[in-house]
Amino acid sequence: MNNAIWLLLVVLTIIMWATTSLLYKAGVRDGKEEHICLKYSVCIGIVFFVIALIYLVVRDEPIPIWESAIRFWPMTLFGFIYPILNTISFKGYVYNEATVESPIEGIAAGTSTILLIITFLVLGRANSISELLTPLRAAGILTILICIVLLSIERNRAFRKSEQGQASRWMSRGLGTLIFPLIFAVADALETITTGICLDTTYGYAMPEGDSIIIVGMIYALFALGFWIYIYQKEKKVYNPFTKHSAPRLLGAVVDNIGIVFYSYAMALNSVSTDPLIAAYPIFVMIGGRIFMKEKVSVRQYIFLIGIVAGSMMVVASTVL
Repeated sequence: MNNAIWLLLVVLTIIMWATTSLLYKAGVRDGKEEHICLKYSVCIGIVFFVIALIYLVVRDEPIPIWESAIRFWPMTLFGFIYPILNTISFKGYVYNEATVESPIEGIAAGTSTILLIITFLVLGRANSISELLTPLRAAGILTILICIVLLSIERNRAFRKSEQGQASRWMSRGLGTLIFPLIFAVADALETITTGICLDTTYGYAMPEGDSIIIVGMIYALFALGFWIYIYQKEKKVYNPFTKHSAPRLLGAVVDNIGIVFYSYAMALNSVSTDPLIAAYPIFVMIGGRIFMKEKVSVRQYIFLIGIVAGSMMVVASTVL
């Protein structure tokens, strides 16, 4: 029963985060818009605050939230790091198509799972690596990782070829193609390790899922408030996220946070297998990018996507059978 619930949560997370990528890309109306990354985070902070407030009101735990923040300090520390890295990474949506951004961000999925397994071993929460990493699961993670890396290389090769020797333009966009989604990948890897250590009920410390959402959400909201004040000081006008122009960003933030809620509960049930499966969400981003945003996908890229699906199926088989 738990495996079925876990798988459902993972599927819902994939759908939510694929939709998020498309909405965030749609929110880039003008690549030269000032403070665009901060504006994205303001939208996210608003939604984070609302969700965290709801969880705080309905919270029914024996210890106060401030004590939970101290007891599970890795989650609190991550709460301060995440808004910074996440805000910087939004620049990738300015330089990249959603089709490019999502696969490179997905590099974190396989590697972060491996790091999480190592962390469990170092902390003495698991007795051996074979206890966590079955041969089939290991093959699935490796397949996903290789295919995502090859997919990223192919996308960048095609992009460089399309530049037709325009070096200066390639430098600005080429660096954006690699650096910004990789910054997001670092944040994602830290999130996997932190949520795995704190939330996992088998190998971790069984932190209440709602507390993680409250702590990270409230901290992000504080950062968002600071960003909003900074934008006002620099642009000399109030940034209103509730406009048609910012609608894809705000809606993307809503869908993103719904995905985070599903993700938190999935991580609590099975932190080792969750991220490798979620690495498949670029498939849906690329399909959606092709249908709704007219982005092109080559035959080679489809081959790598099939590899990601195959790797995901291996992880599913290892988890539910």
